[in-house]
Amino acid sequence: MISGEHEPVSEESAGRTAPGFGGPSGTAPVTAAGQPALHALVAGVARTLRLPPTTRVWLTADAAVTRQADLYGRHLIIGLPLLSLLSGTELRALVGHELALLHRPDARRADRALAKWSSAVWDEAVQELPADPRREPDPYVAELQDAADQAAITAAGGAEPAARAVALATLSETGYLVFRVESGPPLLGQWWWQFSDLLDGWDRAVRYGLGDAEWDAETAAVLARLHPRLSGALTALGRESLPLVAAARSVPVVPLSVHKQRRLIRALTDQSVPTVLWWRTYETAPARRWRRRAAKDARSIRAHLAAALGRDLVDDVEAIRAIETGAAPCGCGHAGGHHEFTAGDPAVSLVEDHLLRRGWRLEHPAVRGVLIGPDGRRVDAIEILRAGADSAVVRELLGSE
Repeated sequence: MISGEHEPVSEESAGRTAPGFGGPSGTAPVTAAGQPALHALVAGVARTLRLPPTTRVWLTADAAVTRQADLYGRHLIIGLPLLSLLSGTELRALVGHELALLHRPDARRADRALAKWSSAVWDEAVQELPADPRREPDPYVAELQDAADQAAITAAGGAEPAARAVALATLSETGYLVFRVESGPPLLGQWWWQFSDLLDGWDRAVRYGLGDAEWDAETAAVLARLHPRLSGALTALGRESLPLVAAARSVPVVPLSVHKQRRLIRALTDQSVPTVLWWRTYETAPARRWRRRAAKDARSIRAHLAAALGRDLVDDVEAIRAIETGAAPCGCGHAGGHHEFTAGDPAVSLVEDHLLRRGWRLEHPAVRGVLIGPDGRRVDAIEILRAGADSAVVRELLGSE
């Protein structure tokens, strides 16, 4: 997260720093020996910005790049899930933005001021009647925004990659939360077990593609207020689609041990160290979990379509046809226009529901819609959906005449 959108550092949170490791609780250190590429990138940004090379760098299982100043020093905290989506240039922008704020003498005051301003801007954005005239930042906040944005531009070599990094960092938080809800244990309940390969599962899903993110001109406008120097680039980006896909030139990361991954996941789910967790992998989780997920999602889609059409559906072929043609608006289609099926499409659940009930299995449970049949046949639900509701392959797989 950037622009002070995270919570300001408090004395209580500073007190959670682990003296034995010298870093924030539930993190893994980034060193030249352990993570050479990432360590070199942060050091290079510090040199570019002429900042002291005293920042301590840590990895976390959250999808954000944040900062923390406390009694043990200045810490840059980089979320592993975010690295899958960012190019090296984009990551440099986020690192530069955070380092510029982290190395201020008034770093804690800056955190509080930016967090307060960010909350005000987002709250104003969701109001039914926008405030008029629009509130403007005070001079201190404006100076903080300008300095941090300029550092991001300098580190990335331009406003465009810096703006894209800001947008992806914002969208990835929602995307990662949705992934955890759909593909991990519920965030509320079933706290006694967790996936030890959560990060690997996320990387697999990103490589397949998570589809178009919730990105639009309104979101870009909010970010433009939080990043005035990037406003032009963000506004232009708001007119484009912004899918969450694996970056072509991401920074290579040395895989963490299972023990370190579990430490990060414990912190992510706010589980104290003494808590006993039953650790599982995606592939050893009960198959009924994925069947129930698909069945629940499919029921929701059918209900939305039936309500929009004003009658019950004949079968799922008709459901796919309604989505494809835009005959009925729902969470996966737009009325009045042809629907393009892309990665992450909710209609994938219709295909999953049929096949999982007939003995098929997911190739990897963290990736939606790629299934293996009892005879070894492999299908990709997106390719099936793109073939059209009336195609022979769709009717065969969905068991329709």
